[in-house]
Amino acid sequence: MTRVTLYSDAPYYGGAERYLSVLAKYLRSSAVEVRAIVETASGADRLAEEYRAIGVPVVRAERPGFDWYKKLSPLVSLFRECPGDLLHVNLPSSYDAGVSSVAWAAKRAGYDAVVTTEHLPMIDRKYKKYPIKVFFSHWIDRAIAIAESNRDLLVRRHGVSSGKVVCLPNGVEPPRILSEGERSTLRSSWSNSTGRTIVGTVARLTERKGHHFLIDAVALLPRERQPLLVFVGEGEEAEALRSRAASADVDVVFTGQLEDAASVSQAFDLFVLPSLIETQPLTILEAMAGRVPVLATAIYGVPELVEDGVTGRLVPAADVPALSRTLDEMTSDPNRLREWGDNGGRSYDANFTALRMTERTWEVYGEALGGLPKDLPRDAA
Repeated sequence: MTRVTLYSDAPYYGGAERYLSVLAKYLRSSAVEVRAIVETASGADRLAEEYRAIGVPVVRAERPGFDWYKKLSPLVSLFRECPGDLLHVNLPSSYDAGVSSVAWAAKRAGYDAVVTTEHLPMIDRKYKKYPIKVFFSHWIDRAIAIAESNRDLLVRRHGVSSGKVVCLPNGVEPPRILSEGERSTLRSSWSNSTGRTIVGTVARLTERKGHHFLIDAVALLPRERQPLLVFVGEGEEAEALRSRAASADVDVVFTGQLEDAASVSQAFDLFVLPSLIETQPLTILEAMAGRVPVLATAIYGVPELVEDGVTGRLVPAADVPALSRTLDEMTSDPNRLREWGDNGGRSYDANFTALRMTERTWEVYGEALGGLPKDLPRDAA
């Protein structure tokens, strides 16, 4: 029996946290015992609930933050109370987990190996935290970079030894496929015009996701060629985006958070994510799994998901004219959109399923522990 503990001190829930719950679901088997440590903040309740729903025991613990030097002893006690063979630390920011001090604490408590997943290493290092991160990285056995573009960032910006970095792309569970009736019902709820092109995105309404660029890009088009925009999600920029759309006379439907958000993009003609900072967004993978073509910004790990001219198109970040021009070109050719969507579906099937991600992660665990059965146990999800 291999004992794996998944650690997250994020006081919120997002794509990086969903990555953990999916990983837990596919790891669990008669040969792998999975438990989880989750932050105490109410924003982390959803992750804890998802773990419990699949039978993973959860311990809640306060994040060490930048007071890591005060928390080392409590962290050692925490890991002794939650013993395991391998600790997998989730790092939405490279300075989470007490600037990686939990790695030292876990080893001190008897863990044999520590693996981290680095989601956004492009966030600039802070001078006072940088040497601390480098110091504690000595107790990390493998660092998973979810995109090749992150490999150099981990080594150059965050001092992780190049020999420890493993590139392992994200994966998502296949979304529920909407029936044609469900798709039509959704589209009708957004627009009275059955022939209108619908362009949408599924993302938190926050500045770095670039919704404002999409509104501005549509505003540059002649009114008769403007698609209807659908924004699925919630966030602090909601009111500002509503005001911007009204001022630009751009039609936008704000749906709020939807229960089956992973499938909703199947009702779009085109999925667009004009973000400023991303590595490998799960919503792009869900759109691809649903055979929906993608238009996204060519930043960091996104070009490793979206093949320009094959599964969709890529544009420079914050380039509103380029976004507008490409959006207009793509939506004017429905046959090409269907072709790109089908190509994206095949790419997802071959490279980005949750099972494939988990199998690769299991291989990384084997490297860190110095030997595990090569194949993920058969009774995993």
